[in-house]
Amino acid sequence: MLGSKVHHYPRLEDPVMVAALPDMGNVAGLCISTLVKGLDAELFAEIYAYWPPYVTYRDGIVEYRQSTYRFYASKRDDLVIFGGDFNPTDPRRLYEVCYEVIHMAQRLCVRRLYTVGAALRPSVGAEPRVYAAANNTDLLDTLKEHNIHVLEGEGQITGFNGLLLGISMERGIDAICILGEIDNPEIIQPRAAKSVLEKLFEVTKMRRFSLSELDEEERRKRFMEEQLRYMSSMLERDRARGKGRDIGIYY
Repeated sequence: MLGSKVHHYPRLEDPVMVAALPDMGNVAGLCISTLVKGLDAELFAEIYAYWPPYVTYRDGIVEYRQSTYRFYASKRDDLVIFGGDFNPTDPRRLYEVCYEVIHMAQRLCVRRLYTVGAALRPSVGAEPRVYAAANNTDLLDTLKEHNIHVLEGEGQITGFNGLLLGISMERGIDAICILGEIDNPEIIQPRAAKSVLEKLFEVTKMRRFSLSELDEEERRKRFMEEQLRYMSSMLERDRARGKGRDIGIYY
């Protein structure tokens, strides 16, 4: 069960929508937060989910945070952005969120919907490759024009990113899923998010802005990884030295 609050409906001409929820490496979350900030998008509606079924506490003080999903609009870019705090794993809740997004897309006459996220694949180059799938064969030519790798063979796009494409197809809305290549789902992946946004700029023709914050986030990530590798190598060296010592009783 979801509750919603619409502050106002933005006046848009022929909008597209970018929708995503946190995923592997938080590629989707980074994309959405970067878009909202970079385009100075305005919040116009919210969805409140009755989830999670618990509270957290710190030093005896309870903190209650209800999951929230938000719709933003950039009138200048004729763009709707949807994001949120929580990606449901329960199928019923996931369908509920997707239907709310589709309902808003229909209410605003969205002509095309994009989802963004991560593709867990072994990297073969310096820069993450970008993959995509669509719910309409006519859209595949658009992807190829922008040198986006089409997902070949058979497979699954799980969760919000995939399900939204299917429901969009049922409702007659063209939709594309753009995925940035990652090799570790447990670590934040700003470089993959940047690759996805760069392709999104090309495909949607939306206004470009600096992605320097993602570059800085990538530098911080690499610094932390280098520190962890250094600490790990020091621990291994100390263990090796310990194993090489003679153990005995001396008088």
